[in-house]
Amino acid sequence: MKKRVASKILSLFVAGVVLFTIGLTGCQSAGNKPTDQGTTAKAASEQNTAAQETTAANKQYTVAFSLKTVTNDDFQKAIADSIQKAVEASGNKFMLVTAGEQTAVATQVNQIEDLIMKKVDAIILNPMDSKAVIPALKKAKEANIPVILVDTPVDKGNEDLYICYIGTDNFNAGVEAGKRMVKELSGKGNVLIVRGANGNAASDGRVDGFKKGLEGSEIKITGEQPGDWSNDKAMSVTQNLLQANSDVQGLFTASDVMADGILQALKEKKKTGIVIMSVDGSKKAVDLIKAGEITGSMAQFPGKMGPMAVDTILKVLNGGLDPANAQKTVDSGTMVYDKSNLEEANKWAF
Repeated sequence: MKKRVASKILSLFVAGVVLFTIGLTGCQSAGNKPTDQGTTAKAASEQNTAAQETTAANKQYTVAFSLKTVTNDDFQKAIADSIQKAVEASGNKFMLVTAGEQTAVATQVNQIEDLIMKKVDAIILNPMDSKAVIPALKKAKEANIPVILVDTPVDKGNEDLYICYIGTDNFNAGVEAGKRMVKELSGKGNVLIVRGANGNAASDGRVDGFKKGLEGSEIKITGEQPGDWSNDKAMSVTQNLLQANSDVQGLFTASDVMADGILQALKEKKKTGIVIMSVDGSKKAVDLIKAGEITGSMAQFPGKMGPMAVDTILKVLNGGLDPANAQKTVDSGTMVYDKSNLEEANKWAF
């Protein structure tokens, strides 16, 4: 018995060190925001320790993560890996459910309902469709299963259905990408947009932000289509966009995951010198920037999102955080990767 307790304490200590090292606080109480990095780290350490000690005295929790797919999407896989590591390091059980396809919205909804039937203790969710998941979130609330959203928020007005949203400020990332496009094109030119999936709030936020970033310039958006987070679809829609709009100087894509398809379409049309801005900050994007095939990518930090979500859900489960007092939106940060900071980019790229 003593050996089992010692082993449990050791695993919890490792989890505390991992989360302390990253310096994350997750959806802390809205009325208790740290004022500087040192205070943040101290608060995170103290709160993690308290939460994990309570876990040791209680049952082992099952924390499920529902997302789009981990196949051919480095960003989604990176989030899943970071959540799994944080859950298991804290001595709890991790469960992964994926819809299998980027547009299998109904499948994800059914999977969430199945998790509720299985009575998991908590759900971390990356919604495929910001509206379609609402009925499932209502069922989770009725079952007293706490939910945290990562990467993609749901429609406004449903804040009572989840503890908090942790992810990139997608609108701001889009704004910065738009401003960079203005700079690269000296304020003039025609630009195409390859969106993510229709109905996806992350994609919508990035595209809306990008358009905002173009304001005040003479840059025109001459075409936009959804690429559905797929290289094949992105290649097809880019071909169609180029067919209808041959005079193009720039292109914005909502995700690095579609970059290969877009580049293939540009090569087939013998289009060179196109300024391409993307979002994600993946290793793939860093390699493309280094090779001069794209200009830049607005970085996301999935390695931060996962531990932040797990830290918060454990606090809620252990009574260390009242959901009513949780900070509803937590920005995990962004920065632009380009040729000027490839060394820094390689430290965080996934």
